[in-house]
Amino acid sequence: MIEFNKFLAMTPDGAPALVTIAAGPVIIQDGKVLVDKHGDDSGWKFPGGKLRSDNSPEENARREAREELGIEIELDEDRAPFVVAFMREKNGVAEHVILIHYAARIVSGEPMPARDVREFAWLPIDALPEDCMPNIKAAVSALRQS
Repeated sequence: MIEFNKFLAMTPDGAPALVTIAAGPVIIQDGKVLVDKHGDDSGWKFPGGKLRSDNSPEENARREAREELGIEIELDEDRAPFVVAFMREKNGVAEHVILIHYAARIVSGEPMPARDVREFAWLPIDALPEDCMPNIKAAVSALRQS
């Protein structure tokens, strides 16, 4: 199994690059969005994680919801995923990051944080706090309108 986390790549001009691809659900219910704090970042994120070669992005979103919060979800297959793509640099090497967000709903279970999740919350979509990761507001806005 390969995890697409800082996966070694190359730009068209031959320069070294890294690629990270992650996928996860965006669960909006009763005017609130489900987020958690996990990994190295201190801000709120969607449940989700790095894509693995043994999962499709859709399977990855379902697996991450189960692993992080103990919930089973259903993806809204009538809506296209919202994709955020950006580039950042670390130690002189460009990293291309692709985040794939799927509109989803909980079909069973109540959110319960796994051991690598520091906390979770249902945040009001019209008053998201400043410590949300930048993709949160963009994805919520796009998926609300689609």
